[in-house]
Amino acid sequence: MKTKKLLKLLWVPLLVTIAGCGNQQKSDIGVHLWYAYASENLISDWDYLDEKDPDNADFVKRDSTLRFTSMKNENEGIQLMITPDHDIQSFDFILPDVIGPNGTITKDHFTVATAYYMNVEYSNERTAVSGLYPDALIPLKNYKMRKMDRISAGMNQSLYINLKTTEDTPAGEYEGIGKLIIDGESINIPFEVKIFDAVMPNENHVRSSFLIWYDQIPLGEKQNADADMNNAYFEFAVSKRLSPGELPPELSSYSNFDYYIKNYIEKVVKDERVAASRLPITTNSMTKNNARTLLQKMIDKNIELRQEGDTTIDLFKKAYFYMDDEPAPAQYETVKQHDKDIFDVKVELAPQLANFPDLYASFVGIENIVTTPYNETLNATNEVGGVHTWCPQVQNFQTPEGRELYKERQNSTDRDFGEKVWWYVCNDPIMPYPNYHLDAKLITSRVLRYMEYDYGIDGNLFWNICWYSKQLKGTAGPRDIWNDPLSWESCAGDGMLVYPGLTFGIYGPITTLRMESIMAGFEEYEYMWMIDQKVQEFNALNDTTYVTTDLLQKYFTRLYTDMISNLDVNALEEVRTELLSVVENLYGNLNDGMSSLLK
Repeated sequence: MKTKKLLKLLWVPLLVTIAGCGNQQKSDIGVHLWYAYASENLISDWDYLDEKDPDNADFVKRDSTLRFTSMKNENEGIQLMITPDHDIQSFDFILPDVIGPNGTITKDHFTVATAYYMNVEYSNERTAVSGLYPDALIPLKNYKMRKMDRISAGMNQSLYINLKTTEDTPAGEYEGIGKLIIDGESINIPFEVKIFDAVMPNENHVRSSFLIWYDQIPLGEKQNADADMNNAYFEFAVSKRLSPGELPPELSSYSNFDYYIKNYIEKVVKDERVAASRLPITTNSMTKNNARTLLQKMIDKNIELRQEGDTTIDLFKKAYFYMDDEPAPAQYETVKQHDKDIFDVKVELAPQLANFPDLYASFVGIENIVTTPYNETLNATNEVGGVHTWCPQVQNFQTPEGRELYKERQNSTDRDFGEKVWWYVCNDPIMPYPNYHLDAKLITSRVLRYMEYDYGIDGNLFWNICWYSKQLKGTAGPRDIWNDPLSWESCAGDGMLVYPGLTFGIYGPITTLRMESIMAGFEEYEYMWMIDQKVQEFNALNDTTYVTTDLLQKYFTRLYTDMISNLDVNALEEVRTELLSVVENLYGNLNDGMSSLLK
């Protein structure tokens, strides 16, 4: 890895905006305040403010105004960076109400958290820089309770400020003044907010599987780990627009399927935020009889609910099997047998749903995910099992030929019920490909969702969000969670998108900059889904055949080429704002919105 630069202590007079006054005044407190985007993970021990370094040109001109752009019912984060030339003994932040011509967004719609930095000295991200990386986002009040609100001279400290709008937040522009308190001195921080006139859906329109290894939770939460804590982790993931891999163990069962279905209906089927959920059959418990028993009980329950008057409930739409993980060639026959058994059970049971066309389609479409790249040996027909849902790592889509291969699988007619394509990241790939590693460029986890929409990926999988152990030389052991970032061999942060709340007096997991970036990407996926709904509506009304992904290429090409992000955070912010405008225009006036999109 590259070595970090020596920090040069830089004194920059602070520009303080006085509420109600358009002028700026200088304050000689020896602190530089500047914004950073939510898509940046800027190292604490790095000099971004040396004007002699051309790489810093963007950073040195950034002011301390925090600018939020959002639609209704959306999260939007931004970072206030604090870089002092002397040791800071304490800091605090007072959130503002922001006021506009259409009303007020009160301070309770904002939250402020302090970035906790992890020292990454080396990792498998060979292009990364060693240094102190921001990761856990500790609520500021909890950070102060541990008396950690100090900043050493020359270090960068991030405050992550999030705005959560509601469905009825009035559209328009707002302003307010936050207060940063440094060693008792109050400093004005301008807030500028623009809310676009469109509503983010609560439902997620791309499937995901972010697994929670519930047996890892006690390693971080200690005596607080119990059924309620497991549920807290599940609900936390859902609140971040992630679909947990499966129900908490207390609500699931590999033997009592009736008990499982009852909880599955409440926690998954009836929660529009959950897009997908793994059925409780593992490699070890997979038999044709088990699959038949589970699916028959689901059919019986769904028909019962329909007959009782619930005309929309669908127990199959979100369900998938995931049993065979990264199979080696020696396991291919097992993979084929599992898939053949599931296929045969579908053929056997599906006729019971003939009177319910929507349920029939969902039932035969239940996915069986195998984390493997395409392999001819695993091609399936009606007579021979193989892979129904391919789930390779993202680098397999780098070339047009690779993407076309998986598009062909999605369009395959080799057997009934078709095939699907998901993708995943893990220890691999590393930069320049997208990943969720602690020391990878944060923007790649955000842009991954744009690629997902662009390339028509059906879903995405991540193996665990709370790996609190340390994997080394093939063996899992204890890890100092708050000081050792190498969770899996030499990989920083892999399998760990949250931290245990116990350390800071918080019940449940603590989010990370990476988790917030992933959530933001899922929200931006919804922009594209919303645009597509209106494009389809326009096509139906005007007998046109516009394809949304074609119309959006002018945005995608500004963010990445194939699977490689251009790492341009300014371009991402520009694209995001332009897409917000497109959504607002389309939902305000369809014809005018399409005219704007077609330019």
